[in-house]
Amino acid sequence: MNDTEPQIEPNSKSQNDRKLNGWLLKPQSKLGTFGLTTLLLLANIIIPCSIDMYTPALPSLPAYFNTTETVVNLTLLSFTLFLALGMLVFGAVSDRFGRKPVLVLGLATYTLGGLACALAWSVYALIAFRIVQAIGAGATVSVSTALVKDCFQPDKREKVLSILQVLNVVGPVAAPLLGGFLLRFFPWRGNFVALAIFGAICFVLSLAFEETLPVDERRQGGIISTLSGLVVVGKNRAFMQYLVAMGLLNTAFMGYIVSSSYIYQDYFGTSPQGYTYFFALTAGLASLGPIIWLRISSHTTPRRYTFVVLFLCLASGVLIITLGGTSAPLFCGLFAIFTTAQSSMRPFSTNIMLAQQKRDTGSAASLINFTISIFGVMGMSLVQISWPHYILGLGLQVTLCTLLSIFLYVTLLKSKKVHIAELEK
Repeated sequence: MNDTEPQIEPNSKSQNDRKLNGWLLKPQSKLGTFGLTTLLLLANIIIPCSIDMYTPALPSLPAYFNTTETVVNLTLLSFTLFLALGMLVFGAVSDRFGRKPVLVLGLATYTLGGLACALAWSVYALIAFRIVQAIGAGATVSVSTALVKDCFQPDKREKVLSILQVLNVVGPVAAPLLGGFLLRFFPWRGNFVALAIFGAICFVLSLAFEETLPVDERRQGGIISTLSGLVVVGKNRAFMQYLVAMGLLNTAFMGYIVSSSYIYQDYFGTSPQGYTYFFALTAGLASLGPIIWLRISSHTTPRRYTFVVLFLCLASGVLIITLGGTSAPLFCGLFAIFTTAQSSMRPFSTNIMLAQQKRDTGSAASLINFTISIFGVMGMSLVQISWPHYILGLGLQVTLCTLLSIFLYVTLLKSKKVHIAELEK
C-alpha cells in the first residue's frame, strides 16, 4: 500500500512540519502537518474537558438553582446520552457531505452550546444547552477519528492514535484539576466560558482544514442512504466482533472512574488528597500503554500482543478479587496493570478496525466511538450494583469482561467466514 500512496513535500517551513514531513497522504497547505495534528489532539480532549472539568462545580448547583441533586445530575446524564447519539450519527453524515462541513458545524454548535450554558437562567435551560453542546462534541469526535485514516499514511496512524489515546487517559485527570482551579477565581459559569473559548480555538483551526473526502467517494442519496452506511459497517461481522471484544474492556475502566473515590476514601480511609494521588498514578501509568506498544511493536504482532494483554487483564481481575482489598497501594497497582495493558491495545485495535472499511470510514468511526461509549456507560452502572464492596464488583467486572473478550477474540480468529489480515501477521 505504501508504494502506491503519494508522499508529500514539506508544506511548511516550520521545524515541526519538517519533522513530520511524509506523514500525510495529502498536503494541508494552510494547517500543515503540525496544525492538523494539533486540531485532532484538541478535538479528542473535548469529551474529558466537557465532562470532568465541570464536575467540581456540581455540588454548588442544587443550591444555586434551588433544585435537587438528581435534577442537576441530568446535566451530566443528558450530555453523555446525546454525545453517544451524536457520535453515532455524524460520522455517517460526514461520509455523505464531507468531513469539513460536519467538523466546522460540530465545533460551532459545541462553542455556541458552551456560551449558552454559561448564560443559563435555570437548571432546565442548562440541561437543554448541555444537549446542544453534546451534539456538537459528538460530531467533532467522530469526524476527528475518521480523519486519522483519511489524512495519515498507514504506517503513521498508530503513532497518531497512540498520542490521542494518551490524551484520552490523561484528560479525565487533568480536567477536574483545571475545573477546580477556575472555581477558585470564577463562579461555575466560568467553566463553560473556558469550554466555549476552547471550542472557538478548535473552530478557527477547522476553518483552515482542507477537505479530505473527494466528492466521488462520498455516499450518495438522502438521509436514509446516508445512515445506511452504519448498517453496511455493522454487517461486517469481523469488524463488529472485534469491536465488541476490545470495547468490553472499557466497562471496567469507566467503572473505576465512578467508584474509585469511594474505594480509596470510604473503604481504605485515605484523604481526598490521597485519593487524588492514587487516581493520578493509575491514569499516569495507563497513559504509558500506547507508548509501550509503539516501543515493542516492531518486535511482535498485534495478534500475539493481544493475547498477552488479555491474559494480563484476566490475572489483574482475579488478583483484585482475591487481594485487592488488602491495601490501597496494592489495589492501585493491580488495577494499574489492567488499565495500562488495555490502553496499550487501543491504538492498533482502532487502526485495525478503520482499515477494514475501504469506504464509509465516518460510519466506522461512529460505531467505534458509540460502542466504546455505551460499554463505558454499562460499566458505570454495573459497578454501582449492591456489591458487598466496590472492589469485588470492579474485580468481577474486569474478570468477566476479559473472559468474554478472550472468547470473542479466539472465535474470531478461528472463524472461516471472516478474515482480518492484520491479525494474521
